[in-house]
Amino acid sequence: MEYLLLIHGDERVWDALSDEQEAELDAAHARFGREMYQAGVKVLYGGGLARGATARLVVPGDDAAGNAAAVDPVSDGPYREGHEHLGGVWVIDVGSEQEAVDWARRMPAAAGDLVEVRPVRVT
Repeated sequence: MEYLLLIHGDERVWDALSDEQEAELDAAHARFGREMYQAGVKVLYGGGLARGATARLVVPGDDAAGNAAAVDPVSDGPYREGHEHLGGVWVIDVGSEQEAVDWARRMPAAAGDLVEVRPVRVT
């Protein structure tokens, strides 16, 4: 079954990292991906995301002709409030939720980061 491993954290923590510290975390994620691959995990995708200031929230169904929803159809993201952001994702295909959780526990992380493990519904 496919699982999405979503890395949530406080962007202020990431902003405080030195370039060297951020490069070390990037290298740790590359090693993590190789470890999963070598263990036989089918890694469908893995990648970090740009800072939240680059994100845009879009309300589906709105169009450029002015058919606006109750909120601005395109706004700054990644969330409406708060400092938490989605910093990266891994999509893996493993045999069980427990295996996905076990890999999430091994993931490199900055202080305070959490990893959300969520099954992917294939439609």
